[in-house]
Amino acid sequence: MEDKNQSEVLTIKDPTKIIKSNEPTNVAPLKLKVYKKRWLMLIIYMIYSGVNTSQWIEYSIITNVVTRYYGVSSMMVDWTSMLYMALYATFIFPASYVTDKCGLRWTTIIGASINCLGAWIKTFSIQSDRFYIVFIGQSIVALAQTMVLPLPGRLAAQWFPPTQLSTATSLGIFGTQLGIALGFLLGPIIVKNHNNLDDIGKDLTRLCWMIAIVSTIVLALVLTLFQNGPKLPPSETRALQKLNRTEKREEFIGPIKRLCRNKNYIMLCNSYGLNVGVLNAVSTLLNQIFLTHFENGEEDAGRIGLAIILTGMAGSVSFGIILDKTHKFKQTAMTVYFLTFCGQILFTVFTCMGIKWMVYVSAIFLGYFMSGYLAMGFDLCTEFTYPESENIPAGLLNITSSIYGIILIISLGLLMNTYGDIPVHIGLCLALLLGFILTAITKDEQRRQDARKKAQYEGIARIEKNVDDVPEMTQLTYSIT
Repeated sequence: MEDKNQSEVLTIKDPTKIIKSNEPTNVAPLKLKVYKKRWLMLIIYMIYSGVNTSQWIEYSIITNVVTRYYGVSSMMVDWTSMLYMALYATFIFPASYVTDKCGLRWTTIIGASINCLGAWIKTFSIQSDRFYIVFIGQSIVALAQTMVLPLPGRLAAQWFPPTQLSTATSLGIFGTQLGIALGFLLGPIIVKNHNNLDDIGKDLTRLCWMIAIVSTIVLALVLTLFQNGPKLPPSETRALQKLNRTEKREEFIGPIKRLCRNKNYIMLCNSYGLNVGVLNAVSTLLNQIFLTHFENGEEDAGRIGLAIILTGMAGSVSFGIILDKTHKFKQTAMTVYFLTFCGQILFTVFTCMGIKWMVYVSAIFLGYFMSGYLAMGFDLCTEFTYPESENIPAGLLNITSSIYGIILIISLGLLMNTYGDIPVHIGLCLALLLGFILTAITKDEQRRQDARKKAQYEGIARIEKNVDDVPEMTQLTYSIT
C-alpha cells in the first residue's frame, strides 16, 4: 500500500502545463538538483575566457612601441584588436551551431585548443619583419573567441538555480574582463619603449611565451575537469526549456528568424552594441589618445585601461547581485547606461584639460558602469528571448557590438590622425547618448521570470484545487549536492 506521508513530485508533460505525479501519465517526474561543482565549472570558464581576451588588447595598448619595432602604421596595430570583432561577426553562426550540436564541453575544448595554437604561433613572430605572423596568430586566437563570449548565459542556465543566474552570468563576464585587465597591465609593464629594438624584441618574446604557456595549462584544465552539464536541471525554467527543445526539434535557422522579429531584442542589440563598441574603441585607441596629452605615458595608459576594466568587474558582479535580488531589469539598465554617458563626458573633459589624476578618477567611474553593463546585457538578452537557446541570442548580441566596434575604431581612428582627439571624444559621447535613448524606449519584458512564476503558480493552483485529496503539500523535488 502506498505511503500516504510520502511527498508527491510535480511532473511536466507540456511546457505550459504541470501535472501531479499521482495522475495517469507516462512522463517521469521533474527533478531539480543544484550541484556544488557548478562553481568549479564557472571558475574554469573564467580562466579560459580570461586567457583568450587578454590577447585582444595585447598589441594595441603598446601601439607606439609596436609601430617602432615592426615598422607598421597605427591602423595596422588597431587591426590586431579589430580582428577579434571582425572574425567574431563572421564566424559566430558556425560557432553557435557547433555549440548547439556538441554542447558546452566540446565547444570549450575546441575553443581552448584554437586559443592555445594561436598563442604558440605568436611566439614565432619576434622579428621586425614578421608582423604577418602576429596577424596569423592573432587571427587564430580571435577565432577562438567565437567559442568564448556567448557562453556565460548558457553555462549559468545549465548549472545554476534561479536565485544565482544573474550572479553566475556576471561572474562569467568577470573572467573576460579580468583577462582584458591583465592585457592592459602586463603589456606596458613587460614591453618597454627601449631605444634599442633588440631589447623590445626580448620583451615581446617574454610576453608571447608567457601567454602560450598559460594557454597550454588552461587547455589541460578544460580537458580534464570541464563537464558539459548536470544530469538534472537546476531550475524550472531550464527544465521547461529542455522539454520545449526536445518536442520541437527545430533547425538552427528557426530561432534566428524569431529573434529577428523580436523588437525588444533588436533594440537591445543596438543599445548594447553601442555601449560595448564604445568600450572597444576606448580600449583600442587609449594609447594614442593618452599620449596626445601626456608625453611618455605608455604605462599610465595601461593603468587607466586596467582601472576601467577592474572597476567594471566590480560593477558586473554588483549589478548581477542587484538583478538577482530585485529583478528590476529596465530600471537598472537605464540607470547604468546614463551614468556611463556621464562618465564618458567626465573622462573627455579631464583628458583634454590634461589633469592626470582626474583622468584616473573619471576612468574608474566610467569603467564601473560601462564595463559593468556587459553582464547586464546578457541577462537582458536572456529575459527578452527565453525560451531560446542562450548561445544564439548572445552570439547575435556580440555581433552587433563587434560591428559597432569596428565602425567606431576605423572612423574615430581616421579622425584621430587627421583632426586630433577632440572629434574622437565627441563621437564616443554621441554614441552613448544614442544607446541610452534606445534603452529608455525599450519595453520592460521578463520572459524567463514570467515562465518561472507561471510554473510555480500553476503547480500551487493545482495543489490547492486537490488539497482535500492529498495528505501533504505536493512539491517539486529539489536538492543540493
